Amino acid sequence: MDAIQGITQFIDTYILGVLISMGIGLIIGLEREYDKLKDEKGIAGIRTFPIVTILGFSLGNLTELFTPWLLIISLGAFILFLAFNQFSQKKEEQDHGLTTNLALIATFVLGTMVSVEYYREAVATAVIIVTLLSLKTRFRAVISNITSEELFAFIKFSIIALLILPFLPNKTYGPDNLLNPFEIGSIVVIVSFLNFIGYFLVKFIGSKKGIILTAILGGLISSTAVAWNYASRSKESPELSKKYSAGIIVASAIMFPRLALLAYIFNNEILINLALPFGLLTAICVIATLLLMRKDDPKPDTNIKLGNPLNMLNAIGFGVVYVVILFAVFYSNQFFGESGLYYSALIAGLADTDAITISMSKFSLDGDKLTLASSVIIAATISNMLVKLGITAFKGSKTAGKLVGYAFGSVILVGIIYILMIRN
Repeated sequence: MDAIQGITQFIDTYILGVLISMGIGLIIGLEREYDKLKDEKGIAGIRTFPIVTILGFSLGNLTELFTPWLLIISLGAFILFLAFNQFSQKKEEQDHGLTTNLALIATFVLGTMVSVEYYREAVATAVIIVTLLSLKTRFRAVISNITSEELFAFIKFSIIALLILPFLPNKTYGPDNLLNPFEIGSIVVIVSFLNFIGYFLVKFIGSKKGIILTAILGGLISSTAVAWNYASRSKESPELSKKYSAGIIVASAIMFPRLALLAYIFNNEILINLALPFGLLTAICVIATLLLMRKDDPKPDTNIKLGNPLNMLNAIGFGVVYVVILFAVFYSNQFFGESGLYYSALIAGLADTDAITISMSKFSLDGDKLTLASSVIIAATISNMLVKLGITAFKGSKTAGKLVGYAFGSVILVGIIYILMIRN
């Protein structure tokens, strides 16, 4: 706002509002004009939208002299005008004009926002509207490739996040107030959302784009699933063992920044303690991947069978795992002290690293246990790396088992050394 206040010293406030309103109208009008040129249809473009924004701004200013009803009646009349124009168009043009009419109404409202000096909010809203308008072609391409199962999964996720979660009681129960239904539901929604996004990134970006890209995007969902899939393929195509090994390793490299993000969400202070060890472990995986990808081999089909993007049983199962780990961490600390936390981390890491990461992030919220919590999280990742190493050795080719063994062995060794150093 300091910059705007400086400008108002040289430009009248009303003129400044007109200029901002005109700029907002030009932003939206430019996109609509471009769309109109492509389809040779449309009722408004680069001239109409700035006029509508300035009209909304001017009427918003006049309400101070007359009555707020002037703006309300004007907006109603404008909507009626657009509705009459909409129904007077030919049937094939009505669908095309609907979006433009809605954009015109939004533009009018943005002008009124400028009249009450909501400059930044109006400009930000205009940018969002333009983005939505310009992504029409991409939205259609994405929607045309969505299956009924994926659509149903999105609906289920929306129901969980928007209808069920807000009504869960935000109260604590159980020993030491460990259980909070709303908090547990939020955790399930957050993790499900990350998996949901990862699923569609793999579907629309990673599929058939190469082993490494698919592995990177697959790692957003589950590096263990990538290890299971690529290990089997390395046995089917031993000549590509290097590339599939690189895929397994880089998918596991994604695990560290993903867990860092989860930890930051629930306790931003713990990120400082995780930055160095996670950075080292990620670097080891990335270097190993680059060494294995030096030669260009033929790219085979790399589609990963992703399954259901939102399996309700898996989502509920994660919540159960999280609660179990929550109690395991609490009682392990009660009866066995620090060593008990490491035992629970090693067990939790065999199945899932997200739950123990969230649990320990919350465990260290008081600030005195950040070092302990970070080392326990590292221990869980070591346990998880052992699982993926076992999968590769059991299901993959001998070459894949050996190459992944070198990389994961280095990660495990560095992780153990780091834990021993910070404990001492």
